[in-house]
Amino acid sequence: MENIFCGYYDEEAEQDVPLQPNISEAITFFKDFIWENKNSESAMKILFFQALGDNEASLQISCLEKKLWCISTSVSIRRRFLGPFFKRNTFKIFIDKNEDETENIIRLFYDSSPHEFAAFLKNS
Repeated sequence: MENIFCGYYDEEAEQDVPLQPNISEAITFFKDFIWENKNSESAMKILFFQALGDNEASLQISCLEKKLWCISTSVSIRRRFLGPFFKRNTFKIFIDKNEDETENIIRLFYDSSPHEFAAFLKNS
C-alpha cells in the first residue's frame, strides 16, 4: 500500500512517531513503543496506521496483556463505476497475537494492495 500515515494515542507520554514510516520504521516503532501505563487509571494506548487513497485501509494495534496484542483492521474498496461513495468494507479483529504475528500483519499491511489485504482479512 502507499500513502501510509502513522499515529498513536498515549495520554501519559509523547512518543517519537514517524509521520509516514516505511515498513522497517513501522516495525521498529511497534517494537519500541512503550505499551505499559504508569498510571492504572490511564487509557489503553493505541498505535495506528492509515493508508489513504481511492481505496483506504487501516490497522490499529493495542496491547491487552503483556506481550499480546489486539489488532483491528479494515479495508474500504471503491466499487468500480459507482463513484467514491459506494465502497465495500471488510473488517477483522485479531486477538491475543504475539509480537511475531503482529509484525507479520504489519508487513502484510505494507506489502499488499488493498484488494490483497481485503482477501487476507476475509480468509483469516
